[in-house]
Amino acid sequence: MPIHPIQAAVDMLSRDSRLRHGANDAVAYLMDLLYYGEFSIFEQVSSGGAFERVNLIGSKRGDGSGQPPLWLISYINSSVDPVPAHWASTDGAPFAARARTASGLLHGLGATSGKVDAVLKILAASRFRLEELRRPIHVVALSGEESAGSGVRSLLATGPTPHGVAVIGAPTNLELWTDHPGCIALRLELNRRLRHRRMPPSRGVFEVEITGRSAHAQHPELGDDAIVRGLATLARLRETADIRILGFEAGETANRVPGRCILRVATSTDDLPDLGPGAVVRPVADGTALPFPLDGLFDAWLKARDAGIGAVTERLGVQRNAASARPRLATSTGWLRTDRNAVSGAVMLWTGPGVSTREICEQFAHAVQHALVGEDEIEVDIEVIQDRPAFAASDIDPDFLTATRYAANAAGLVPAVTGGTLTTDAALLRQAGLQTLVFGPGRGPADLYRDDEALPINHLEAAFKFYVALIQRWCVDS
Repeated sequence: MPIHPIQAAVDMLSRDSRLRHGANDAVAYLMDLLYYGEFSIFEQVSSGGAFERVNLIGSKRGDGSGQPPLWLISYINSSVDPVPAHWASTDGAPFAARARTASGLLHGLGATSGKVDAVLKILAASRFRLEELRRPIHVVALSGEESAGSGVRSLLATGPTPHGVAVIGAPTNLELWTDHPGCIALRLELNRRLRHRRMPPSRGVFEVEITGRSAHAQHPELGDDAIVRGLATLARLRETADIRILGFEAGETANRVPGRCILRVATSTDDLPDLGPGAVVRPVADGTALPFPLDGLFDAWLKARDAGIGAVTERLGVQRNAASARPRLATSTGWLRTDRNAVSGAVMLWTGPGVSTREICEQFAHAVQHALVGEDEIEVDIEVIQDRPAFAASDIDPDFLTATRYAANAAGLVPAVTGGTLTTDAALLRQAGLQTLVFGPGRGPADLYRDDEALPINHLEAAFKFYVALIQRWCVDS
């Protein structure tokens, strides 16, 4: 008996697929759905860091292998835990997903991410037998999330160049997107060459934990930036005593308002002043191994970041995005961390059409190097950790656009064609020759990275009907 989409969504959300945690259980569940849906299954695996990245491709070719196929693409990773993370809706357990009919919401970590969308696409395509299909269907579940991931690039780098049409998932509020900005996420790291140093005298060593509130970086008003609060706390402490920075760790991913900051300092006083609500001060126990102070390197990183951002902001082209796809912010800092002789952080840059990532990176790097002239023994490392071109598809194939509008009407939706501020890999697919639109359940970025993350159940049901109707129109009736 076919599984109901709501039950499948709950099952998927009960499986961990957070970034940097791996997604083995989630991948295994998707492979089961593909197997029982009678797909041919292809798996791409690449190792990176402490876990494997996996792309799954489920194909049904039918009798139309020479015809332009339909690609249904989603990402399966969710971001790391939000801050705060009380999960009152699921009794404190982020993976105990629940569909609450009274509120009409599906709760659970990743509810607004692409992992539910991937399940809906597989279930929709599973309803069609091979002999019905006049055009092939490829359902693709990719590793990654907006802040990180190279799933589409891995897909495009292997095998023949894909052709046909594609719907790539994002929480678009069930609207069809033809426009969104691009993004470039840079890791900026400064390293101090090893040299003889000594710990300066101090009377107290403290750890300060500052709790903010995470949100999507394009909605800073919904969050409480823990990096900003951490730097303000540091400035206040420097006004009251001789403070040395021993450690600073804040933020989660490049595209989020940082939710938590841990600041470690050595001070010339026995106690710290009252730092207000949201800040917890803990003395560091005697005998604890401590790193050497990083004050100069930390301040140099801030100076270098500001110089790099200042050099590229006017060149990011955000105003060239369609009005509906114009980001509210052009830049943000997602995380900032120290590690013995290094300070590193993520700088997120949103871009418009026609922007060269290489030129932006070169200008950023030049400004950073110039800002550090006169700083002794500092090495700079800049890495691109995410690169998504802006998406602007004004010339969508009319037959494909007609099919998606038909599907929207069949699902009881207004077939609105617009844009949004979340980024996807739609432009990469378009560059590869795929006619592409962005669509998916979820009300949008304001719901991402929040405690008690939720997806409207009627979005889930409507998206499933949309995919069934689109497959019927494009792959069966055409």
